[in-house]
Amino acid sequence: MKNEITLEDIKYYQELYNKNENNKQIENEIVTLGLREACLTNKENYEFKFNIEVPRVKTYNQFDSNQCNIYSSLRMIKDILRQTSDLATDFLDISANYIAFYDKLEKVNTYYDELINCKNISMGFINTKINKYIGSYGTFYFCKKIIDKYGLVPSKDMKEVDENYDDSLTIELLKNKLKTDSLILREIKDLEERRKIKKGLIFEAYQFLSKIYGNPPTSFEIRGELLTPIDFKNRYLKNYLDDYVTTTLLPKNVLFDSYSFVPSMYLADKEEIITLPKEELERAILKQLQDGISIWFSAEESTALDSKNGVLDYNAYNFNKKLRIKEISKNDKMKLDIINYDHAMCITGALFIKNKTVQYKVDNSFADIGRFNGNLIMTPAFLENCVITLVINKKYINMNEEII
Repeated sequence: MKNEITLEDIKYYQELYNKNENNKQIENEIVTLGLREACLTNKENYEFKFNIEVPRVKTYNQFDSNQCNIYSSLRMIKDILRQTSDLATDFLDISANYIAFYDKLEKVNTYYDELINCKNISMGFINTKINKYIGSYGTFYFCKKIIDKYGLVPSKDMKEVDENYDDSLTIELLKNKLKTDSLILREIKDLEERRKIKKGLIFEAYQFLSKIYGNPPTSFEIRGELLTPIDFKNRYLKNYLDDYVTTTLLPKNVLFDSYSFVPSMYLADKEEIITLPKEELERAILKQLQDGISIWFSAEESTALDSKNGVLDYNAYNFNKKLRIKEISKNDKMKLDIINYDHAMCITGALFIKNKTVQYKVDNSFADIGRFNGNLIMTPAFLENCVITLVINKKYINMNEEII
């Protein structure tokens, strides 16, 4: 039987609430200042100072594309190209949009593969699977797999999205198209016939994506020579991405059980993820930065980003204290989706004093805006409590650590 909230209950709650003067004070602060400003604790004026930095490059602007994983991956790839090729990476932009196109197409293909192998296709199955696969999400590993298969293209040959791009609408319409097109397969029982029809449905998706993102080039001119995207990748990036592995501070059971774990959706082979002790991970970050390569990472930033002051700090706000939210462990927060894969960025510098990292420099892929012109300061507390995975060169870590 349902137990309803009564007016007597409300009266009792009001009396208790008003007895505590602190409640009214917090209420007034939030109403007057807004929730973030009222709960801001970090009043320290951080100095944008670092003694270890990778060379600065042009900052991408992802606008509302939700493709932070791609833009951050390309930021790191630019560092690799600068060190391993003779390309002028300061002036060469690599198309994130090209990778985003094939990311969506591969997700569509994976969805249809699952659909055609289902004996009895229900409306619920179609809806559930499309909602699972179709979206603007991914990891550094996703980008690597797309690059290995499709190569790279300069932005001049496939332009980036701008302020006119609406990712939410694009994803919603792509889902709608796939759901309605899937009804064709629902009526076909023969597996071979489904496979034939699937080719036409993939072309339908290709047309949709080309109209939104642009039709990807099959060749382009660079340095007076005509190259394919794979030629470009093989000549300049080669297989250097194979040297990098995904690392985490989390135990494997916690990561796998969390909403932050993003399994490979296509081009299936298993991603290698290594759990590292905190001290070893911090040392590896510094070594990679000293060698001039930035570090891709995923993190939960929504309750720890002080955008006004340009700081990522786990202790930036006292939401929990003021709003009476119980403190629990990081592992439990991961499993409850309190900490999740909210954003991807790049560590591009550090301030290291007396054998201790004081702060990190972060490229946020939202153009040269904000207090530090597109960069953020990240505290060690944020790294420990909010960062989920980082991409590190294997030579900087102990490969005998626990591998997921």
